[in-house]
Amino acid sequence: MIKKIWTWKKIILIIILLMVIIVLLKSLNLAFVANELDVALIFLVTSIFFIYFLLKTAYPPKFECMRVVKRYLSFKELKNFIEQEKFEIFRVENISDPFELYYSDKWLFINDVYIPRKLILDGVAIKESFYSSFGNIIIMTKNGERIFLAKVKSEEMNKAILQLKKSFVEIKEDINNIKVCRNRLFYKQLKKEFRENISSKEEFIRYFCI
Repeated sequence: MIKKIWTWKKIILIIILLMVIIVLLKSLNLAFVANELDVALIFLVTSIFFIYFLLKTAYPPKFECMRVVKRYLSFKELKNFIEQEKFEIFRVENISDPFELYYSDKWLFINDVYIPRKLILDGVAIKESFYSSFGNIIIMTKNGERIFLAKVKSEEMNKAILQLKKSFVEIKEDINNIKVCRNRLFYKQLKKEFRENISSKEEFIRYFCI
């Protein structure tokens, strides 16, 4: 389930981006020397764009998959746990915008993020805003993370979350969690309390990963 971080395609892309950036920076320097500020500005903006793209490419989203567990597990340790699991796909259908997630006995895999199932606090469906015709389905964790699962039409939120509740006992859609789902201070307090209660890697593994 864990994707390869480096591939030949990605390495070649990075080399090409570096070459383009070098050419752009040299052109930027020549434009400054020639006092052609309009041209220099164009090269500057273009260089910034390509540097940003390079950084996004060179630093792969492996860290996103560790978002929930990074304080306690290394990438290698996470990979070892995941390789022991057998994942299946779960699809939420019968709605306008079907979505899916992967699950095993001990883990969920949602939008590139691995979550120990014992670490899930709840799953809730909330409207994006009062006037929006769409809602978001969010997975809340006991260590204060808020993981986006899917965007659905407002009138289909209940149908989608009901399918999840029937299949995953961790998802309860508790009314109290719905009320605090957008509250940043709530997540901050959760993180603080979790760190106070679970202070070591061994505790985290024992309580949530095995």
